[in-house]
Amino acid sequence: MRLMNRSATAFAVIAFAALIACSGSGSAGQGIPDTPDGTVTYVANQLAAGNPGVVWDALPASYQQDINEITREFAGKMDPEVWAKTFAVVRKAAVVLQDKKDLFMGSQMMQMAQDNQDEIAQNWDVVTTAMSTFAGSELSDLENLKSMDWGKFLNTTGAQMMEIAKKASADTEENAYENEFVAKVKGMKTEVVESSGDTAKLKITAPEEEAEEVELTRVEGRWVPSELAEDWDENMKEARESLAEMTPEQMAQQKMQIMMGVGMAEAFVDQIAQAQTSEQLDQMLQGLMGNLMGGMMGGGAQTAPDAGE
Repeated sequence: MRLMNRSATAFAVIAFAALIACSGSGSAGQGIPDTPDGTVTYVANQLAAGNPGVVWDALPASYQQDINEITREFAGKMDPEVWAKTFAVVRKAAVVLQDKKDLFMGSQMMQMAQDNQDEIAQNWDVVTTAMSTFAGSELSDLENLKSMDWGKFLNTTGAQMMEIAKKASADTEENAYENEFVAKVKGMKTEVVESSGDTAKLKITAPEEEAEEVELTRVEGRWVPSELAEDWDENMKEARESLAEMTPEQMAQQKMQIMMGVGMAEAFVDQIAQAQTSEQLDQMLQGLMGNLMGGMMGGGAQTAPDAGE
């Protein structure tokens, strides 16, 4: 998990910089511009157009190589049974959460979040569909991960997940995807405040938002957030150190514990699948909370009430 978080951070930082960038013209075939303001404009507009693969294209070649190497080494060391079982449980959980949506909406837990209840209900389908799409993607097959093409993944699974969010948003009165994300990207303006060699500072102004300044650094012809460039080598070093500790002996020792945890999660998902009323679901959730609290306090494990009680 630590390793995957490192790779996810690399994508998240550059995506964040792109999302606060300005509008401008650009098409998928144009390629990444060689100017700092042109880069963030192009990446932002491609994301708004539903082309997340641009995030991968905007990375320097050495960054892409680092991510590919780490991904493949991780895939070679991960236990196939653990990986497959984890994704199988996520897929099952997505189905059960969707099937039992009405029970969750009527549960005491949901009543406690009444201020956010409408928002939760609106996002429920998005989350469960995204879970199902992600867990059913090529990531679920460890053999695929060994030769992973992240650009292709973002252009397929990533684009599918963006489309899910777009369609779900269109069904709401606010339609935040179009009115907040897309509209603000198209309405943003950028100004190069400072530029010297391989560094630049941009001023980004979005409709109804305060102006923000973003610092970028040019690495191998690609403009990336300066923070990402500064931390990249250290992040990759930590990721590789984590991988070095991931020996076959360690994996064998941890496998039983991991599979036990995944098995417990699956058992709880199977239990929820049997719930027929919100009251029964509340009993199960209370049992889960009891188990979690007991584990945190070092107490004995508790068992959630059966659906029929």
